[in-house]
Amino acid sequence: QIQTEYARYPRCRVTTTIFTQGRVLHKIERSIESEVNSLERMHEVEDIITAQHLEVSKIVAEKGLSSHAEKTLKRSEEKIRSSKIQQLEEVERVYLVTPEGKLIGDKETTRQFRKMFRHVLKGLPQILKVFAALPGADHQREEGIYEVEPGRILLASTGAEFYLILLKPKTDYLIIAPKIKAILAG
Repeated sequence: QIQTEYARYPRCRVTTTIFTQGRVLHKIERSIESEVNSLERMHEVEDIITAQHLEVSKIVAEKGLSSHAEKTLKRSEEKIRSSKIQQLEEVERVYLVTPEGKLIGDKETTRQFRKMFRHVLKGLPQILKVFAALPGADHQREEGIYEVEPGRILLASTGAEFYLILLKPKTDYLIIAPKIKAILAG
């Protein structure tokens, strides 16, 4: 069974739960920026609920509940976080990064990034070590945000996935960091 719902507490969010025989198999949460306080906002949130439910239903219908389907669900969570970070006005581009330091994205923009920031990518596997591996968990690392190049490039970790964030010039870390932390926590 798949259930998608909106909740206000402790923060506004849409949660899709996949369960069988009362046992929760997987949950996907997406933070919502503000409460439903108008008819227009209600329709926006209904669209988010419907889209998230359909995306998860499609994955489960096509792939079943294999480990491959769980990876696909995880990727959809990453895409949601990545697109929310990308929507921040201070952000120019967002790239997913594997725990080994490989950049994930479309060919053209990753090629541009590699060309412009070769020095960053060369040291990325070392930089990832800033987020220490947690004991007893495969590929799980500490969470947080690291300023790779002040005011220009951040590396953010949820513990399981990493985002390389290219900021618009002269962005203040103290302003952008809390916004990104809120998205990563969502």
